[in-house]
Amino acid sequence: MSNKYIYLLLSFLFSFSVFSQGETSNWYFGNGAGIKFNNDGTVVPLTDGRISTFEGCASISDAVGNLLLYTDGIRVFDRNHNVMQNGTGLYGDPSSTQSAIIVQKPGDPNILYIFTVDTSTAENDPNFGLNYSVVDLSLNSGNGAVTQKNINLLKFCSEKISAVLKNCLDKSIWVVALGLENPNTGPFNTYHAFEVTSTGVNTTPVNSKFSNLEVLDPRGYLKFSPDAETLASANSASGLYLYDFDVNTGILSNQNRILVSAPNKFPYGIEFSPDQRFLYAHTSNNEPAGQVGGHSSSLVQYDLTAPNISASEEEIDRRPMYRGALQLAQNGKIYRTIAENYLIGTPYLGVIENPNEKGNAANYRHNAVALNGRNATQGLPPFIQSFFDRIEIVKNTDGSTGTSLTICEGEPFTLEAENIPGAVYAWEKDGNPISNSSNTLTINSAGANDSGRYSLEITLSDPGECPIIGEGFISVNPLPEAPSIFLTQCDVDTINATDGLTSFNLEQAIFNSAYIFSFYESAADLNSDNPITNPIGYVNSTPFNQIIQYKIVDENGCENFGDLELQVRSVVLNPNDELFYYTCDDDPEDLFLEGIFDLNSFQETNYPNQDIAFYTSLEDVSLEQNPISGDYKTSSTSIFVRIEDTNECEDIDVINLVVNPTPSFTFDSEIIWCTDGPPLPIKAPGGFDLYRWYKNTGGFPQQVGNLQDLQISSIGNYILEVGYSYTTNDGIFECFSEFGFEVLPSNIAVIENTLVEDISDDNLVEIIVSGDGDYEYSIDAVSYQDSPIFENILPGFITVYVRDKNSCGVAKDLISVIGYPKFFTPNGDGINDSWQIIGIDDQFQAESIISIYNRFGMLMAQVTPRTEGWNGTFNNNELPASDYWFKVALEDGRVFKGHFALKR
Repeated sequence: MSNKYIYLLLSFLFSFSVFSQGETSNWYFGNGAGIKFNNDGTVVPLTDGRISTFEGCASISDAVGNLLLYTDGIRVFDRNHNVMQNGTGLYGDPSSTQSAIIVQKPGDPNILYIFTVDTSTAENDPNFGLNYSVVDLSLNSGNGAVTQKNINLLKFCSEKISAVLKNCLDKSIWVVALGLENPNTGPFNTYHAFEVTSTGVNTTPVNSKFSNLEVLDPRGYLKFSPDAETLASANSASGLYLYDFDVNTGILSNQNRILVSAPNKFPYGIEFSPDQRFLYAHTSNNEPAGQVGGHSSSLVQYDLTAPNISASEEEIDRRPMYRGALQLAQNGKIYRTIAENYLIGTPYLGVIENPNEKGNAANYRHNAVALNGRNATQGLPPFIQSFFDRIEIVKNTDGSTGTSLTICEGEPFTLEAENIPGAVYAWEKDGNPISNSSNTLTINSAGANDSGRYSLEITLSDPGECPIIGEGFISVNPLPEAPSIFLTQCDVDTINATDGLTSFNLEQAIFNSAYIFSFYESAADLNSDNPITNPIGYVNSTPFNQIIQYKIVDENGCENFGDLELQVRSVVLNPNDELFYYTCDDDPEDLFLEGIFDLNSFQETNYPNQDIAFYTSLEDVSLEQNPISGDYKTSSTSIFVRIEDTNECEDIDVINLVVNPTPSFTFDSEIIWCTDGPPLPIKAPGGFDLYRWYKNTGGFPQQVGNLQDLQISSIGNYILEVGYSYTTNDGIFECFSEFGFEVLPSNIAVIENTLVEDISDDNLVEIIVSGDGDYEYSIDAVSYQDSPIFENILPGFITVYVRDKNSCGVAKDLISVIGYPKFFTPNGDGINDSWQIIGIDDQFQAESIISIYNRFGMLMAQVTPRTEGWNGTFNNNELPASDYWFKVALEDGRVFKGHFALKR
């Protein structure tokens, strides 16, 4: 019975061709995304859409595929993508799963009904339920206008709606939604079927209540099978259900819950296969909508012919993505939205290529349709499912049938329907009648003009039976170009270079790497598909000139044939014509005499503007395999140059690569020069032909010598080059090695200051110097230390020494460390007969004043550094043994006190 319905929709609702299915040609969805289905079954992206919706949307075109309007359930856009006159404020919602569906008024091609389904997304967001609005396409210069808006049918409704043709006698359409049993309260448990007839929308529905149904989650799609016999209802957290539908009464029965066993158990998008055998569901893990990451979705298939439908589940895809829609298209494929989360979509659609096949044979392709930068979100436009109720008329070579076929130019194809006695068969292509009354249409040799949409109307002998509609999409790909080509080879065989027989690399004749080429020695081999098994290394059997055949297969599997002419040019290698290329050993320290040859530079110098390639053997030259280029590292050897012109071998040259030894030597990396002395003579190692000295000045090396010896008179960075000189056929060739070294300064130290911490039991001396040298220090000219600090120094006069470790000389200085004796014995024995401050004299602190007091504070004497000191008398009288106190006012301003003992 299913094949009757599509005829009604096309015959009575539109005044267009009976066969066209163009109403579903244009889809607009997501964030300005869209696709168009062409007559040959191909799909192209659309970027002119103005819709922006997270979920629900709807589109409709005329019977030949011209866009009429599209909507997100709130705004209506006309065929020119402008907001339709009065086309705002509809009671749909872009956050409603199926916010709208568009239905034509039977018998009036100008009147369309937009059924809208609202939802509440926030506490203050009202839910307007199920409504419909009326569009008159005859108004506004054919762009249409909304003439009535938001006529309420249900006060509350779930987010889903679907439609099918009733039958070809009643000329009406069923629009079904899931709502409440009572207008105001309760769960969603009742399906409401509204009939759309030539008189309009019947606002009194046919209700089908299921007492054991309690849908609390309104999210998810509602879909009829194309033959209108089955209704599927996806309710996310509330489950997936199947029903039988009586198209004559609008009543649903036989509720069957499908249990999802895949890890992602929340159904959202659903769709039937064109043959109604399989139901597909897009299920998710129901993670929070706006969450970034953590989402997962499955694409599952159920066999509706299985005794246990739930047990027939096949998971054909699972990946980390958000929930999405499924929608059958006119080309017999099912399309799937791909989103990252509720807010973020992707610029692709997935495709189930063969939805009539079981399991993985259905061939799901992810990211199969690129949307040219526009994002799909979660929704795709629903249609009257009866648009997709048609028989398959494309007959495949294996005897199966389908809705589409891609073939190559020149191949045959057959469209075929059941041969029904007494039936009348009428064929069309792209809306144009074909003169053929048979149940079979065969094109023996297809051309480009045979691509398109083929339709068949089968009128049965019983006038009470509705016609059967069949449809097929044929795409004819052109054959690849296969011109006559030639390949010229140079015969440089070492055995006989003049016999006209040589090795060919037939793959060098390939002129498009995207194609597959095969080669055949004769037309008979081509006809029997007996290809040459060794295309690389093939030896021609006819001297000098031979024609063979080739076959080319493009990316579509289309093949063509052409001639390949093999030409042989004899080349005799003359030793006198050989070229030489010299280089130096790249690493003189290793055990190998190898060098790097810049073949690109050699080509520019010796073969400018020529098509050449370098090879290491004559075999590779002939077969044009394993070419070398760029920087080629090798020991001394010979290589070969193949010279071509438009893929013809012109000549072959021999290049002798010669690697000459490079000097190996050592030299000091640092050299010290005493800058306060004469120039420093240095000498390079002997045994070389050439010497060059360079000094870096301003970042550039400047030559400062070309002999083995050099006089250094400035510090800095230098380079020493030593080289060998070789006499070649091309002149003198030199190989150099270089070594960088630095001339560092050194000199005698300048003693800038000597810091003395004295008049203590632990006197300290620190020597402060300047200079470029590496210095060591001493206070006795014998023992030197790296530290300039000396501790526990006895008072007195000391000579300090600073010596340059690089032998540039010694600097010295006399210093004074001040102290005093703890006692003295003025007894005339010449030992300790006087008391004086140590470390001062007529040169050091000469103006100092030393005052001496007895224990009662009486001044006993006052002496200066220029005297021998105090002799222990007062007014020429010897003072008794006792402790005496002193006060010193040094010339440098320091003052210190102390005491000492006079012993008798």
